[in-house]
Amino acid sequence: MQFVNSVQALTYNKVADYLKGATLFQNALRVDGDRPQFDILYGSALVEVEVLPWEVHPWQAGDLATVRATSCVTIGSTLDCELMQFLLTENRRMRFGSFHLDEAGQVVFSESVLGGEEMSLMELQTCILSVVTISDTYDDIIAQQFGGQRARDRRSPGPLFERPTV
Repeated sequence: MQFVNSVQALTYNKVADYLKGATLFQNALRVDGDRPQFDILYGSALVEVEVLPWEVHPWQAGDLATVRATSCVTIGSTLDCELMQFLLTENRRMRFGSFHLDEAGQVVFSESVLGGEEMSLMELQTCILSVVTISDTYDDIIAQQFGGQRARDRRSPGPLFERPTV
């Protein structure tokens, strides 16, 4: 696995150590061997946790990295003005994170935290659990009002993850 900078590598290792050791996530963790990404199945939500370099930032010196947690909320919802207005209005209510559409037009929710040496593990945990909670809360609302399916309904039955491998 290659990293853009040393802060991204440090952040990745810190996130990996936390997720593998956290009772909340260790039995539902899958590590991507090619990219700095982890998948967590928590309750009914699948959360992707990516460690990304932050290359364009407001500070002149220093390498930075972020950790982004993302969960698909609905698949196939009607992408019209009503849904967009709903998502924008709900974004205003969010304390952290926001709804957006991915490349396939699926409704997703994501939140990011600053990585690096000073990254708080409580903040990382809160980020992940916030994404889980929002995704699980809004999937029913959006599917009912705007059609489509909850993302969890599209996954095939059976175990998604085996024991963590790293």
